[in-house]
Formats: sequence, C-alpha cells, structure tokens
Amino acid sequence: MKTHGRTDAQTHSKDISRREAIEALGVGSLAAYGVGSPSWERFRKLAAGQQQAMKYCSPAEEAMVRMLADMIIPRDEKSGSATDSGAVEYMDFVLSENSDRTRQQWHDGLKWFDDECGRRFQKTFVQCSDTERGQVLDDIAWPARATAERRDQASFFNRVRDLTGSAFFSSRMGVTDLGYIGNVFNPQWTGAPDEALRELGVSYEEWDRKYGGAR
Repeated sequence: MKTHGRTDAQTHSKDISRREAIEALGVGSLAAYGVGSPSWERFRKLAAGQQQAMKYCSPAEEAMVRMLADMIIPRDEKSGSATDSGAVEYMDFVLSENSDRTRQQWHDGLKWFDDECGRRFQKTFVQCSDTERGQVLDDIAWPARATAERRDQASFFNRVRDLTGSAFFSSRMGVTDLGYIGNVFNPQWTGAPDEALRELGVSYEEWDRKYGGAR
C-alpha cells in the first residue's frame, strides 16, 4: 500500500512506497512464507510443474483476492502489481496448506467484504467502483483507527496485507523491485555513500588508520 495525504484507503494504496510496505510486514510472516521457507520450496516445485490451479480460493474469492492484492501493491513505474508477480497463486497455496481454522477465518474475512458492500452499495466488492471499495477499506486499513465493531476485520485485513507483501517480495519481481542482487561480483562498487557513513559516525579513513587497509 502507499502513504497518503488524504483519508481514503484508495489513496493509501497509491501513496505508500513498496519499501514502506515491506517495512510494515512482520518478520514472522516473512519467516513463515518467504524465500527458503518450507512452503516456498513446495510452491516452487509445484510451479515448476505448472500445476498452479487454485486450491483454496473459489472463483469469486480469487477475483476478490486479486483486487485486494493489487490495491495493496499496485503496478507502478518500477514493476508490476502483486498479481503480476504471481503473489495470488502463492497466497492461495499457503492458505491451502494451513489449518481448517485458518482457512475458515479467511473464508469469513473475505465474505465480510461482499456483505459490507452489499449493505452499503447493494453490490459485491468486485462490482463496486474504486471509490466505493476505497471507502470500505478506509474503515479497516488501520487497526488503531477502526471502530470496535470493525476491529476483527481490521486485524484480518492486516493479515491479507502481510501475506500479500510476503508473497510479492518473495517473488522474482519483488526481489528485483527491492534492488537485491545477491552474491554477484560488482567491479564498480566504490564503497558506501558518504552520507550513510556520516550518519553511522564512521569513515574509511579511520578504518585504514586502525587496520592498515587500503581502498
């Protein structure tokens, strides 16, 4: 999702940077579902065989999850959206491997969006306009601001946001978006930026004086 200057959730999703999105994720969610986790390895092998049919989501739920995921991480000038990255397929896979209790919580949580949109607009969540969906999400996007009767749904939406971010930033697209290049030789590297060194109160000159190194 993106930081905002206005109050509606649609604006949130357009103004928060991807880096802020990943900082908002809990370490636990990344450890449970990220690259290298057992779930990720099973999914990677499954995807290699092109067997990615939805296991958890019904067609209606899949359409809703795709819409929610792209509101949380929309396409921007740098890379594609959550659905472009394959995040939704991975989210479905993780949920399909979860407990019956967790799966039911997700079924109930997703159903709430249709119930709420039906109450407000006489339409399903997917049928609503961007503005209407934004009004609904604005009431649950930030748990600290949610009313008592919407607190559980705000907590659920946080789980949707966490799993979306974990799935996106574990994908090839998400890793590229972060600029992580891994174990790759970089002959052009000339050291950390001066601004970063000043902020940490260190310098290469001091290191060289202490340890006799040379850059």
